[in-house]
Amino acid sequence: MLSKKQIENILSINGINSASPDDEIRSILLSARYKKDEVDTALVILRENTRTKKTRVEALHKVFRTDQALNSSEISKLLGIDIDIPDASSRARNLKQPSKVQYTLIVVLSMVISISAMFIYMYLHDMGVFHQTFSVR
Repeated sequence: MLSKKQIENILSINGINSASPDDEIRSILLSARYKKDEVDTALVILRENTRTKKTRVEALHKVFRTDQALNSSEISKLLGIDIDIPDASSRARNLKQPSKVQYTLIVVLSMVISISAMFIYMYLHDMGVFHQTFSVR
């Protein structure tokens, strides 16, 4: 894991301080054989507030190295601004679920429609109770 001191040492060896523009720092770190994602991580580490260091670096690793989604607080800390994004799970819970009466109504209507369709088919094809030889005694 990269630390701020390591990055500052590499920069000071090359004659650049941590307040230099990002392009200069990026070129120095790339020439020091850092990978592209490590350079991005190093830039975030250099520019971050020491008070929030742990959460921002963890969120950055989550972005670059996993397929996990970020929650709203991690996005806020990475962007450096305060935003409030409601979770998708809370929106899903707020959706109205059908009641038991509605489910019962759906089942009853589907049964009525299917039985009606069966009797119409039997009537059209002279089958069952609609056949000519059918008699009730």
